Amino acid sequence: MSASKSKSADEKPKRPSKRAAAPKVAQPAAALAETPAAEAQAAPAAAAPKPARGRGKQPVDLADALVHAFETNERINQYLLEQLAPEIWDLEAPVGKGRVIRGVFAHIHNVRRLWLARRADESNAPAKLERDSATIEETRAALTASCAAVTALLRETLAGGGHMAEFKPDVAGFVGYAIAHEAHHRGQICILARLLGKPLPQAQGYELWNWRKRAEEARPSKP
Repeated sequence: MSASKSKSADEKPKRPSKRAAAPKVAQPAAALAETPAAEAQAAPAAAAPKPARGRGKQPVDLADALVHAFETNERINQYLLEQLAPEIWDLEAPVGKGRVIRGVFAHIHNVRRLWLARRADESNAPAKLERDSATIEETRAALTASCAAVTALLRETLAGGGHMAEFKPDVAGFVGYAIAHEAHHRGQICILARLLGKPLPQAQGYELWNWRKRAEEARPSKP
């Protein structure tokens, strides 16, 4: 082989046997945060639990509170009786089936009486209220009597385990049912008063929902 060919072969650059490794690039902070250790470090500290409300107060006697709820509901009935214009007590509304306010209040009392009569001798239940002739004063007294009888029934049922043979599932469900039933009819009475041209003033309408105040009125001596 000639010297020129040998020199040319020697000067030809040699190819690397392996590709050169790419230079390492530092990982960005966002990538590092994806590691479990980084997540643990980056996680915010858990917020301290808020102190429970009512701290320092005595626990609620739920059985007594249930009875008080029904008493408060009755106080709302009495408040509504106080606010209604007496002149619309027995007037028929211009629309509807002719039900009058007097009859709706009588229905509330008579449904209570029905439940009481199922539990005991009917002679021990409060007298029925005549929907065609009851006066406001008679209605006040009848509702007061039936409320007292129902609360006595509630206390007896609660002391016996809370189960009512005539109502499912239990005494708490009965109180919820009774309050919802009477609130529904209070709404009817307010609509009748409006149709008869003597609606409750707005302030008195709101006061029907002032549960705290009515609860205090139901039990003036309760702290």
